[in-house]
Amino acid sequence: MSGIKLSDYQLNNKTVVKGLQCIEPTIIDILPYDGTSATDDKIYQACMKCVMNVVTIGTTAIATNFMNQWNNCIKPSNATCLAAKVKPKAMKTFGTPYDELSAIAMNCRKNNAGKKDMYEKCANKVYEKGLAYVYKDYVDQSCLKMAKAINQGEYSCCKKMVDLVVKKDVSGKYSCYTSAQPLAGNTPTCPK
Repeated sequence: MSGIKLSDYQLNNKTVVKGLQCIEPTIIDILPYDGTSATDDKIYQACMKCVMNVVTIGTTAIATNFMNQWNNCIKPSNATCLAAKVKPKAMKTFGTPYDELSAIAMNCRKNNAGKKDMYEKCANKVYEKGLAYVYKDYVDQSCLKMAKAINQGEYSCCKKMVDLVVKKDVSGKYSCYTSAQPLAGNTPTCPK
C-alpha cells in the first residue's frame, strides 16, 4: 500500500502543512455538509484564500500561476459548477470515509467547543483515521470514477493544475492522469 507523501508535491512540506492548517477550520465548521452551492462556494473561497495566505517567497510564483491558470482555464464555467458536477460521484465514492471522518470531526467539535486548540485537535483526530484511506490505488480509483462526471475540457484544466502542484514523475504513475474517460466536450460548462 503506497501512500501519498508531501515530497510528491512541488510546494515544500511547510507550505503544504500551512495550507492544510488554514483550511481545517472551514472544513470542520461546515459539518455536517449540507451539499448546497453556498457551502461549496464557502469551501472554494476558503481554499483560494488559503492558497494565497500560505505562499512564501519561493512559492509565490507557483500560487499566483495556479490561481491565474485555473481561473482562465475553467471559463466559461467556474469551480462551483465543476464541484456540482463531480459531487454526486464523489459522495458515492467517498461515502464510507466521509461518514467516518465527519462523525469524528463533529464529535470532537462538540466535545471541545470553545477550547483554543479545538481545530488543531479535531483535525489531528481526522488525519489519524483519514490517512488509512490516502493510498495510491484508492485515490486513483476514486479519481477515475469522478473523471466520468466532467468533460474533456474540464479534465484538461484539472490536469494542468495537477502539473503545477504535483511532480510529473509522481502524477504520471496514476491511471487517472493518463487514462481517465471524461465525457465528450472541450468547453467547461455549468450543470443545467
